[in-house]
Amino acid sequence: MKLYELVGKDKTQGFSPYVWRIRMALAHKGLDVEMVPLIFTEIAKLEACQAKTVPILEHDGAYITDSWDIACYLEDKFPGHPSLFGGDAGKAYANFFNFTSFYNLIIPLFQTLVFDIFEGLDDKDRDYFRSSREARLGKSLEEAHQNQDQNLRLFQKQLWPYNTTLKTQDFLGGTHPTYVDYILYGLFQWAKGVSALSLLQETDPLYDWRTRMDELHDGLGKVITVKS
Repeated sequence: MKLYELVGKDKTQGFSPYVWRIRMALAHKGLDVEMVPLIFTEIAKLEACQAKTVPILEHDGAYITDSWDIACYLEDKFPGHPSLFGGDAGKAYANFFNFTSFYNLIIPLFQTLVFDIFEGLDDKDRDYFRSSREARLGKSLEEAHQNQDQNLRLFQKQLWPYNTTLKTQDFLGGTHPTYVDYILYGLFQWAKGVSALSLLQETDPLYDWRTRMDELHDGLGKVITVKS
């Protein structure tokens, strides 16, 4: 089993939030995986799967793309292993969170981190990233960076439901982590891998939750170090 991940100059530090969801999901299932690092411009060269983004899971000769499809594949393919969703209701909620988190969390965090991401890219990726992301943003990366503090505050403001929830339970999934926790955790791994920005205050319930997430699966999340 192989999982293709996104890297920059440092080929040991995979920073895709979507890949991190699946890295944690695989560990949750107790499955071993070989990590395959790719830079942005190498992804399209994988002719076997014709994917444009990661994660890509290669298993038994098949390629599964899109993090949600991979999570569902793992749940269905390995039913005897710990469940990612905790039943149909949990799966439905995870699907809902998968969509809502894109607009509420990923977009403002992307706008916060975009210039920092660019700074850490392999030189071969820089032209592609600049042209594609500036088209998406409608402004230059440098102009986006000027609004970094504003976008960070917007992201932090959107965290209130999760901080409130975690005042009374250890994980978003309850007493144990579920795929919803891995979706959210992937965002913090993304930021940690590309930026020195601090997203949380030590008084935030999410701060302690992130520490608990870091310790899961033999400290898997600690393999990515804080960007300096």
